[in-house]
Amino acid sequence: MTRPSEQPVGLDAGDEAFHHGADPYWRESAWFHFSVPERNLIGFVYFFYDPRTGVPGGGPAVWDPSGEETYDCLFYDWRWLQPTVEHLDSTHVELPNSLRHEVLDPMRRYRLSYSNLGLELDLEWTALMEPHEIRSDPLSIASGARHFDQPGRCTGSLVLHGERIDVGCFSLRDRTWGPHRPGATRPGDYLWAITSPDSHWHAITLATDEPGVESVRNGYLFRDGILGDLVSGSRRVLERRGDAPARVVLDAVDEHGRELRAIGEIRTVLRWFGWPGRLAYWTLTDWRWDGRQGWGENQEFHPLAQVRALRAAGQKGSP
Repeated sequence: MTRPSEQPVGLDAGDEAFHHGADPYWRESAWFHFSVPERNLIGFVYFFYDPRTGVPGGGPAVWDPSGEETYDCLFYDWRWLQPTVEHLDSTHVELPNSLRHEVLDPMRRYRLSYSNLGLELDLEWTALMEPHEIRSDPLSIASGARHFDQPGRCTGSLVLHGERIDVGCFSLRDRTWGPHRPGATRPGDYLWAITSPDSHWHAITLATDEPGVESVRNGYLFRDGILGDLVSGSRRVLERRGDAPARVVLDAVDEHGRELRAIGEIRTVLRWFGWPGRLAYWTLTDWRWDGRQGWGENQEFHPLAQVRALRAAGQKGSP
């Protein structure tokens, strides 16, 4: 049996350090998911940094069905701009808004914390397998840009406006470094789910010329102890609630010829305008595949013109 830790990934402890590039749009970012599915509650710890200028950004967010916008969700302190922090240590990041990211074991364990504006976060993240790197874009490779995703577990707690909420969930994190230009040229999605350490998957899709159909561009399937890159497939929205997705399906095939069909029911949505020129419907999603159930996400993103069309169509369909 092939274990995930045996897969060659080309990353090591040295990649915990910030990477430098000459492009003026160069950024490095890190993101971690956490959730409490029984409450339909989801959140993130997400930050970025420009090693050239020392300018950081980001922060945490928490949301549930009580608020779907950044201005009425449970908590939101993701900032585009924070005061300059020169020579930021990537293994012990502390941002001006109190967000902290500590590397406990390179590429394996992290501590995440925050204490500000009515939210206390204390989380620990532990990997389920080695990072899965995406290296299929020749232009990205030439620029020195890299991206990887990694499944794990997130445990700890949050205290939100005086209420303590325990966290114990499967999770995904990602890390990206390279030029990050604003806007989105076409819609796409970032979706994933985990039901156990032996059954999980992740996919990145982009829109095709066929309306409502996105093609699988990257991702992986881990099943029966074997890791395989996704090589083909599609994602479709089966149902929308207003402008936001409500039910989606992913059909994919990995490099070993194994088929994956996953159907996701959206539980919680945040309309996230985190990067200029694009809006994401960031969701907690209840996924079913291989006769199993697991939690994950469906991050559907669109250029702003497409968002206007979706919202107009959703308003026409409202009673």
